[in-house]
Amino acid sequence: MRKFFLMAALFAASAVFSAEPTASHRAAAREFLIAKGMPELLESQCRLMVDKQIAMQPKLAEHREKLLDFYRGAFGFEALKDDLVDIYAAELSEAELRELIDFCKTPVGKKLAVLNAKLVPALAELFERKVKEKAAAGGE
Repeated sequence: MRKFFLMAALFAASAVFSAEPTASHRAAAREFLIAKGMPELLESQCRLMVDKQIAMQPKLAEHREKLLDFYRGAFGFEALKDDLVDIYAAELSEAELRELIDFCKTPVGKKLAVLNAKLVPALAELFERKVKEKAAAGGE
């Protein structure tokens, strides 16, 4: 009988943890994404990808806007928003998301959002430099 209750408790717990997030939980995740500057971060990433592509193939410069539209359609905020909401809602409770939203509204939180947007090109440059250094050293 004890096994039955244990199995029932485990089943009930799994149902609670696998439940779909509520509408307000999803709304909090969307609000957090916006508060943390995700739309700007993804726009920066799209522009960086286009710039890198044009740097490698300068003839593509005349198609810059079409390339940007393509990348925005695949990697922009509107394209990824629902998937990102799913990720954040699965990992953070609504209360945690609300706390993070409050933090993002503080001066330090706003500064962090700006810094995150600057990190995209800085990290790309760092990675590129490290790959070149590694290749020059013989891949060691």
